[in-house]
Amino acid sequence: MRKLKFIISLSFAIFASMQLMEAEAAVVENDFYGTTDVQHDWKEYGTDINVFQTDSHDVTYWKNFMRYSRTCNISHKVKTVVYYCELHDHTKSETFLEDITHSVNHSH
Repeated sequence: MRKLKFIISLSFAIFASMQLMEAEAAVVENDFYGTTDVQHDWKEYGTDINVFQTDSHDVTYWKNFMRYSRTCNISHKVKTVVYYCELHDHTKSETFLEDITHSVNHSH
């Protein structure tokens, strides 16, 4: 009985993985952005600027012959631009890293 369950499970796993590989191949064949014969009329649709806190680290410094420690928070300013093609009703986006900011002014 265990062997039968194992064989059925194994055959189902193999069948499911083969179907996934065929689905991925179909997506690659219908890629509109990779073809050069289609001309798009990209126009800037909108922009969005976000600031994300990404990391923090401790900074040590000396003041009046005393050693102090502070936490410096690092944040990234990210700009996302969305483009729209009216001819084909397609969108695409580009993301740019605008600035990296440290909350404490120190040497890196």
